[in-house]
Amino acid sequence: MALLARFSLTCLAALLLAGTAQAGSQALPVNQTVDALTPEEHQRQVLTLRQQARQAVTFAQAERPRPAGRASVSLQPMFSSQAGSWPFEPFVNNGLFRAIAGYQAHHPQVVMLRGGSITLAQLNDALANPRILRRYKDGYLLSYPLLIGPDAGLVLEGTSLYLYSFSGTALINQGWLGLNQSSLESVADDKPGNTDRAWRPFVVAWAGSHTQVIGSTLRRLGYNANLSRGLTTALSPQQPAGSRLATVLIRDSRFSELSTAVELQHSQATISTSQFEQSQQYAIDVRDSQLSLRGNQLRGIDNNSGVRLRGQTRALLEDNLILGAGKAAIEISEQQGAVLLASNRIGDSRGNGIQLRNLAPTSAAPLLIDDNLLASSQGTAVDASDVGALALVGNRIGNTPEYAVSLRNATPLLGPLLLSGNRLGQVGKAVVRVEGVREVALGGNSFDGKPLLQNLLIGDLLPLQARLLEATVRQGGTARVRWP
Repeated sequence: MALLARFSLTCLAALLLAGTAQAGSQALPVNQTVDALTPEEHQRQVLTLRQQARQAVTFAQAERPRPAGRASVSLQPMFSSQAGSWPFEPFVNNGLFRAIAGYQAHHPQVVMLRGGSITLAQLNDALANPRILRRYKDGYLLSYPLLIGPDAGLVLEGTSLYLYSFSGTALINQGWLGLNQSSLESVADDKPGNTDRAWRPFVVAWAGSHTQVIGSTLRRLGYNANLSRGLTTALSPQQPAGSRLATVLIRDSRFSELSTAVELQHSQATISTSQFEQSQQYAIDVRDSQLSLRGNQLRGIDNNSGVRLRGQTRALLEDNLILGAGKAAIEISEQQGAVLLASNRIGDSRGNGIQLRNLAPTSAAPLLIDDNLLASSQGTAVDASDVGALALVGNRIGNTPEYAVSLRNATPLLGPLLLSGNRLGQVGKAVVRVEGVREVALGGNSFDGKPLLQNLLIGDLLPLQARLLEATVRQGGTARVRWP
């Protein structure tokens, strides 16, 4: 990743640029007011925002103990639509039953765990059927789908579980699933699956369940179909809307070659110090959930964004490395809830660095981009549209062919947009474009542009470029612009 070069534009050069203003589209009339914030007011504003954002996204999550006692094991028929069959119903039309039919010569069956926890060795002894589960390499090969009941747990400790693709294998968790120093991956051998659709084993965890992956590896799981993309949590339409959140705890683990490594719905998830490599769709895809994503590495997302946040989601993304996303490194759209993006390193995105769409943050649920490094995206580093309020504080942003920061609202929104203490530059177009925000505050930013050739501030700020640069760059103050 090409890193952001040192910012070197002097105040004098910045003011020279202000004289080269060119005509541009403006969403707001030119009857704005400009006032100055004292250093104390500005620092208090930034401190308060940081505290509010941190508090709003912080939650505590602990490992949930496995169910006590020894689980019972049975084989149960799988029905596509019948009372109690809802854990399977989403997969009726996605190839699961077709794949099962190519392996099981009778009505499809699932391995059912109830009333306690069980290890793979114990499960193998209980089944005593190598066509369902057998020793394989450094662990076991599972060839039937397996359902963990609400009061049951499957325990992987220091072993490997291989899921046979040809037989329609999947792990369906309604209870407790734990991997510790273990691996979970699909095995296809050379046989084609008996389905007319792409198929790979997957893990789905329903609301109320707990899944933890500690010091473990997941490989070659999932395909691009609903709830089947890798490790997925979800709330079924057959479950009450107030069902307990699915909980996910991932630490010191590696996910590689999954369709979407982790897809979260109706969940609370803590993901830390883990690696996500070669995801096909997304590395982390979140909707209507709470997320803490800290200290991870996300590399090589083929088709879409590294992280996507949607719906009623609040999230902390901190100290992550996100490289090589097919679209944006981080995408937030149609989302309501606090988001803090702090101290992340983002680069080599084939779209925008951070992409924001249709957001309405509030003081209780702010959107803060704080102390990140964004470089070498093929679009705009921070690209926002129809966003009500946004704060960028202390970031290093540049080396992009578009804009460092672009915020465009089709209908003017109240804001505020706060740009404070950022180092911005080395861009192909203007450094900052703002349209349709009724309150903008700038202070402590440094700019790196091309003297006499490039505007630093365009859109609604273009007529004020010289005045704002004089106040904020040369005089070192903070300026606030308001439109009626």
